[in-house]
Amino acid sequence: MAGAYVGRQAIYDRSLKIHAYELLYRASGASSEADFVSGDLATAHVLSDAFLEIGAQRLVGDVPCFLNLTEGYITGELPLPLPPERVVVEVLEDVLPTAAVIEGVERIKERGVRIALDDYIHREDNDPLLEMAEYVKIDLRAQDRDATRELVTELRKWDVKLLAEKVETEEELKFCRELGFDYFQGFFLNKPELVKGHRVPSNRVGLLRILSRLLDPNVEMKGLGQLISQDVSLAYKLLRHSNSTLFAPQEEIKAIQHSLVLLGLRAIREIVSLIILIDLDERPGDLVTQSLRRAKMCEGLAERAGQDDPSEFFTAGLFSNLDALTRVSMDQVLADLPLSEQLSAALLAHSGKLGSALECVLAFERGDWDEVSFGDLDEREISAAFADATEYSEKLWQGMAKRIAA
Repeated sequence: MAGAYVGRQAIYDRSLKIHAYELLYRASGASSEADFVSGDLATAHVLSDAFLEIGAQRLVGDVPCFLNLTEGYITGELPLPLPPERVVVEVLEDVLPTAAVIEGVERIKERGVRIALDDYIHREDNDPLLEMAEYVKIDLRAQDRDATRELVTELRKWDVKLLAEKVETEEELKFCRELGFDYFQGFFLNKPELVKGHRVPSNRVGLLRILSRLLDPNVEMKGLGQLISQDVSLAYKLLRHSNSTLFAPQEEIKAIQHSLVLLGLRAIREIVSLIILIDLDERPGDLVTQSLRRAKMCEGLAERAGQDDPSEFFTAGLFSNLDALTRVSMDQVLADLPLSEQLSAALLAHSGKLGSALECVLAFERGDWDEVSFGDLDEREISAAFADATEYSEKLWQGMAKRIAA
């Protein structure tokens, strides 16, 4: 299974407390620098690995994160699923302030995302960007000190915070403090560190089906939820993203449908598009199909036993293999997901009604017939739930296989 890797470098305020982290593309666990294949693809990997795989809380805690954006993301040509409360977007120095770029920055700012101008070089046509920016980053290595002083004097005309980049000595830090810089970043203070996670495999064909439904102006959340529930990886990533959107404690989620309503169609569309963009086209393996079978059997048991919300039982079965899929212990996985106490307890300890259904399914898989029970259901009803679930998962797999072969 491919890993998820993001570099991060701290940004400090004048009291040398961490103000934010800049997130950086890393190709692998052995990579200490950004081995770019292209700027657009590097940005796609940072967005996906940071917010859908590793999780913003683990990466940056309660401070903001700075992200470089290429022109394609700024102008809206590429998907941009950002949790606005956490993000400062960096407009790269080689992005010219064209009308399309200015309109794109305005749209991003309207979403509540803050703007930074990276490696700033002053040009008269930058005025519209400076009016929207909250931060301006100045590379100390890009000009001599006299030019840096002139640049700082020019930027004092604008309501922006100044951030000194590539501070590599104590003397440079002192120089920047005296010039009145607000924030500091560089090897003298902190070198980039690598944060690792595990990428849950996705099925590109299934994602394309979901994306086509998302593009339908008459799409309904109920039907969309049913389709997304067939993709354990996507369901997991949507929950990851929903848990990255606010610093405040998250609203507990009981089922996939609930998370879709919280995220909204736009965010879901952007997330699916991003995953497709980075070409996660691994086919679902045994763990994924097993998760689907467990989900459907848990739901079937709940329906037959007259439980109020079978969708919660479906979610318990669907996420029962998340530890194996991510290669991280279940308690660590659940720490990053805003699930209800009942659902978390079911996944961790098989407690409560949800846990009883899951335990019944696992016992049926093991052939441990003395432990196969759920409520007042008899053997015939439990076996029927398993048969229905097996048919469901096999049909899904066969449908995907046919589309892949086509």
